[in-house]
Amino acid sequence: MRKRSLRRAVTAALLCGSAFLMACPLGYLRVLIPDYLTSDVRGIRIYRIDDATGELAAAGHIEFLAIEAGKDGEKLKYKQFNLAGDPWFGPIYTPVIRDPAQPAAIQVTLAMLNQLPAGMFKIASYNQYGTSPPSTGQTFIVGEEG
Repeated sequence: MRKRSLRRAVTAALLCGSAFLMACPLGYLRVLIPDYLTSDVRGIRIYRIDDATGELAAAGHIEFLAIEAGKDGEKLKYKQFNLAGDPWFGPIYTPVIRDPAQPAAIQVTLAMLNQLPAGMFKIASYNQYGTSPPSTGQTFIVGEEG
């Protein structure tokens, strides 16, 4: 009887988790941080570009938790936070790409659950001293309407 109850609880949790993920589209941010090591980068702030005004609106942030070495290379552990600062997605892992010509840099592809309408997004890295200017590049990420 206990196993059946546990199985039902796990199944219900998985279905709720799946419904949660389907409600917010999954987008990807491919990010090169040239000063990751030298500036002690702690994460990135995410901004959506307003369709009408072109102004940047805060859209949450991604916090870098650690780079962990494993048998299949280095992985960045990170977690996404919503606009209110509450944990939203993760922690999850993504492979770290390093360029020997830029030893302080890392390149990663970050999964991101978009809570906002589809649109163009920019990012800015941050550390304990503040936030860098927003990226010059931008990327389109699908939104909750698909």
